[in-house]
Amino acid sequence: MRHTKYIGLIGLAALTGLTSACTPDDPGESPRTPLYRWGQEGEPSSGERGALMITEINFAGSITDDGTWDADDVFIELQNKHPRPINVSGWHLIIEGDVVATHRIPTLEDPIQPNDYLVVARKKDGAFGEAADVFIDNLELGTNRVKIELRDHDLRLMESAGSEEEEVFAGGWDTVTVRSMERVELIFGNRGETSRNWHAYSDTVGFDTIKEGYRKHTLASPGEANSADYSGSSTSGNFE
Repeated sequence: MRHTKYIGLIGLAALTGLTSACTPDDPGESPRTPLYRWGQEGEPSSGERGALMITEINFAGSITDDGTWDADDVFIELQNKHPRPINVSGWHLIIEGDVVATHRIPTLEDPIQPNDYLVVARKKDGAFGEAADVFIDNLELGTNRVKIELRDHDLRLMESAGSEEEEVFAGGWDTVTVRSMERVELIFGNRGETSRNWHAYSDTVGFDTIKEGYRKHTLASPGEANSADYSGSSTSGNFE
C-alpha cells in the first residue's frame, strides 16, 4: 500500500478482505512453497533437493587379501550438503538397472550432520561392516547398469545417480581388485546421472574404514572423503 496515497474506506475494506483470503495462516501450507519438515527424536524430515548427495557407490563387491571375491558385499554412501542436520529415517532408496527394488532406510537414532556421511551396506560381516551406519540385508545394485534414486520420506526426489540405460560409469571388478565409483567434486553441474561426474577409486590401497583383511584388493572409501580425481573434471578456485 505504500505507493497508494489514498484508498476509500470501502475499497480498503474490500482489499483487506481479499488479502486475508489469499494469505494462509501458516506459510508452510502454501502449495507454492514445499515445506521443509525438520524431524527430531526419531521423526523423519522432508528434504530439499541437493541437500543430500550420493557420493560413492560400490556395486562390485569385495575381495579379501587372499583373493576371495564376494559379489554381494556392496554399499551406497550419502553425504549431507545442507547446513542443517537431516534425519533420513524412512527415506527411500530406489534401485533400477540390472536390479529393480525399493528399500526404506530404517529409523535412525541420530540425523546426518552437515558434511557427514551415511553408509548403507548389505553385510555386517563384510568388508564395510565397520564403516556402515545402516544395513539392508537384501540390498543389490547390479553390475552392468546401476541407477539409484534417493527420495525423502514424502517420496520427493532428492538425488539420482547412475543410469538404467548406460553401462556403469566407473569402478568395477577386474578379477584382481574391486574399485568403487566415486563422485567428482564440482561446484556446478554435478548431476549424478552424468558419467563425467564419476571416477573410479584411485588409490592403491583400500581406505582404513574397510575391515582389515580386505584393504589390499578392495579399493573404496566408505564414510570418508573420496580419493583423488585424475579425470580432469574437478573444479577449484573461487567466484572472483
